[in-house]
Amino acid sequence: MSHRLPPRLQPTLGLAGLSLLGALPAAAQTPPAAIPLPEIGIAADAPSTYRRDAQPAPRLPTAIADTPQTINVVPRELIDERAGTTLREALRNVTGISLVGGEGGASGDNLTLRGFSARGDFFIEGLRDSGQYTRDPFYLDSIEVLKGPSSIQFGRGSTGGVINQTLRLPQARNFGELSLQAFSPGGVRATSDVNLHAGNVAVRLNTMAMTQQIAGRDHVENKRYGVAPSITWGLGTNTQLTVHYLHQYEENIPDYGVPWLFGRPAPVNRSNFYGTSGVDHERLTTDVLTARVLHRFSDAITLRNTFRFANYDRDLDATAPRIAGTVTPSTPLSSILVNRQAQFRDATDTSYTNLSEAVLNFRTGILEHSAIIGVELSRDLNRTTRYAATRPSTSLLFPNFYAIENGLRTVSSRIDVTSDSAAVFAVDQIKLGEMFEILVGGRFDHFSTDYRDRLANTRLKGNDNVGSYRAALVFKPFPGVRTYFSTGTSFNPSGEFLTLSATIADLAPERNQSYELGASWEVTGQLELRGALFRLEKENARTTDPATGITSLAGNQRVDGFEVSALGRITRNWNLLAGYTFLDGEIVESNTPAEVGRRIPNTPRHTATVWTTYDLPYDLQLGGGAFYVDSRFSNTANTNRAPGYTRWDAAIAWQPREGAFRGLRLQANALNLTDRRYYDQVTGGQVVPGAGRTFLFTVGARF
Repeated sequence: MSHRLPPRLQPTLGLAGLSLLGALPAAAQTPPAAIPLPEIGIAADAPSTYRRDAQPAPRLPTAIADTPQTINVVPRELIDERAGTTLREALRNVTGISLVGGEGGASGDNLTLRGFSARGDFFIEGLRDSGQYTRDPFYLDSIEVLKGPSSIQFGRGSTGGVINQTLRLPQARNFGELSLQAFSPGGVRATSDVNLHAGNVAVRLNTMAMTQQIAGRDHVENKRYGVAPSITWGLGTNTQLTVHYLHQYEENIPDYGVPWLFGRPAPVNRSNFYGTSGVDHERLTTDVLTARVLHRFSDAITLRNTFRFANYDRDLDATAPRIAGTVTPSTPLSSILVNRQAQFRDATDTSYTNLSEAVLNFRTGILEHSAIIGVELSRDLNRTTRYAATRPSTSLLFPNFYAIENGLRTVSSRIDVTSDSAAVFAVDQIKLGEMFEILVGGRFDHFSTDYRDRLANTRLKGNDNVGSYRAALVFKPFPGVRTYFSTGTSFNPSGEFLTLSATIADLAPERNQSYELGASWEVTGQLELRGALFRLEKENARTTDPATGITSLAGNQRVDGFEVSALGRITRNWNLLAGYTFLDGEIVESNTPAEVGRRIPNTPRHTATVWTTYDLPYDLQLGGGAFYVDSRFSNTANTNRAPGYTRWDAAIAWQPREGAFRGLRLQANALNLTDRRYYDQVTGGQVVPGAGRTFLFTVGARF
């Protein structure tokens, strides 16, 4: 790119010739005529769109590049290149993650991160997003995955890390973008992004509507639409108010996959679906309102307050397939029957959260401080009614989709849960000269849960007070090289997921300790290499004695691992994102002897991802890549194992930079290019096949 210098920096005769004029005799110093000078240009490569180093780290006082923690960012540009239509698809660009299916009637997004469940560790703009729904990235600017315990920032959970979603918010310019996609084997998607700016006010509207059949899966279908308006007052001033609202509705035929058989996914057609017509459905309504006011007193002091109201309604009637009766390896597959286990419930989750923060930048002597101090208050409510229903068994090989449900549906439980949380926290990253930095932080949480089963007339309560900390040392021995060592804690209370049972209600929270040694190297100014060694240990995991049925905190689970990645621009036309993570997850101690020494469920030893694009002449771009997930077990006894797999994707796009078609984008994507059969979501009860070969064709226009 070539940039003309602004007028105040352009050379003039008066500046360039001062010394010469001063050397001439006085009589010769007559006013000179203006002499035209050549334009000075600065040529430089634009930074890679895959890099978001300067972006603020969620709930921390520093930028992502300055944070002593592994943070993977999936930017908007990468999501678009790979035609991502769900958060789950976007997270395929991040290693150390494994997807989990709808165990126990769960819906939406569920995954493990560095070997530990992250079911409750989704956030939007740093505030918890606890609903069970399919997160669509149409309203997102980026997704940040913060790895390692993060309780000093986010409170309960976050054993393996958190997933934060950064919103598309109003900007100080006018623009718009429209996109239309067509899917194979069937489906369409339309999105829009329009921003209008006038004075100190800007508004932005993101919309989405789609319907999609899943390649290789009979009867499975996803439909959803969403709108996400936002407005900012005081844009560009010291006081800003931003209000963002998300409304998303889904109507799906949920996929609970195929049953396990003799420790492996049942050897049936990938398309086999065990639900029933007119019964299986999933209707999800998500409403999230976020309001943030910010006042900048000076460069040293910024105050901000963020309020969140969220409501998630869920109407689920799904079928979980289970092998019926007793079968042996000699039993013919044609003789095996599948029980259709009903996962039937209505649920509403509501949350109120208020976060007040002070961001401080100051000096004490030779020390430079970047600090954040905050207070967080929240209330979460859950109302769930579960139903029981009887459904006819069906053939393992040839399931009957049009079977009629037997008997009546009866209410099995009515659950009301209220949880309250209050926390104070402080984090300070201190710069000691050019080579050293220290991060210290602490947090105190009060978390209480009130659980009522109104049908059984039972009530349970939990009440926890927990402290968390983090400390880190940063050492920068050479320009472009940064190393760090960090340690921290997190906690998992019994009522973490707004549920309690008599066996765990009185137990203290599980405690987790982490250690991480990491480094980054800015190889060329455009390409960065990163690496980290880490250990995560759940020191007092819940474990049940099979003889007595008593649950205690006598367990221990540990994950040792490392990861490496490369991110950025190799040449002017060549972008690269690549990563690899190794996880050695082990159950070290348990009251169940058969679990000791086994691998932690849903923790693949090896995960890898690569995506690369190359800009060709005539405004063409080629892209391609793959991700690999090693085999993983679905249970603590390691009796059910899903095989590993590699999925290949490819893309080609044409986006003219000049001429009559400037702003147009034509793109074609192929997902699972080789039509590989693989198992995407793993649970203890069933395993869900991934989609077959899928083509997406996109027409987009920017203005």
